[in-house]
Amino acid sequence: MANHYCMFKGKLKFGVPYLEGYNGNPHYAIVVEAPDGSEFVVLANVKSDSSMPGAGAAGYHVLYQWTADLQLPITADLTALAPGLHESGFPRLDYVRDAGLVDFPNMRPIALDTETEHNDINALVDDMLNLDRTATPIDYVYHGSSGDDDRKGWPPRTDVMVYGFGFLFEPQHNGLHETHMNQGNPVVHTPGVKDHSRENGTQQDGAVIVEIDGKFQALLIAFQTQRIPTDDRGYPVADAHPILG
Repeated sequence: MANHYCMFKGKLKFGVPYLEGYNGNPHYAIVVEAPDGSEFVVLANVKSDSSMPGAGAAGYHVLYQWTADLQLPITADLTALAPGLHESGFPRLDYVRDAGLVDFPNMRPIALDTETEHNDINALVDDMLNLDRTATPIDYVYHGSSGDDDRKGWPPRTDVMVYGFGFLFEPQHNGLHETHMNQGNPVVHTPGVKDHSRENGTQQDGAVIVEIDGKFQALLIAFQTQRIPTDDRGYPVADAHPILG
């Protein structure tokens, strides 16, 4: 990847679901506070840009695992870190190699339902961030690759510490993306289908982990087009299969 793997720790200011009528990238924007008081945004994919062949519209659904009570040793390491951007000295994640992190057979596709906003990835992240959707909405300008988009955010009901794992925005350094599995992408030669294989690597998977009152939760996202297991470069091995088999 052109940019570099990092982790950001910061207190949640507000969450910005991806709703009906929005333009540009289908991302849930998690806006957190940097140590200097500025805003830093952690983006989470709510839809894939590549469909699993033959799956129709459902092929664009991301795969997810929501761990409601994360009890891995890394939580102690995260607690010890100071708020702010960490480009080294933080626990790097690997969905394939980290014991106990991801249970691939039990990952599930999750829909993006922007109209009713129930039983979908927006609702899941809302709940995880403990958002107060009854509060007055906060105006937010989403800066995406296809231009700016006026969106609405909501504050949390309680203090939420966010740990975002992914790749730093270049050159702004005011946010991170790729908060999903960053390995297992096959090399694609089909016209019109994006080839994400250049993003492959090990020990560089993304995630959104939150801490509320000392309890940790984790949202782990992958794509139906990705394959496991992977080799030491993060590429699918010769007999690799889709995550859901």
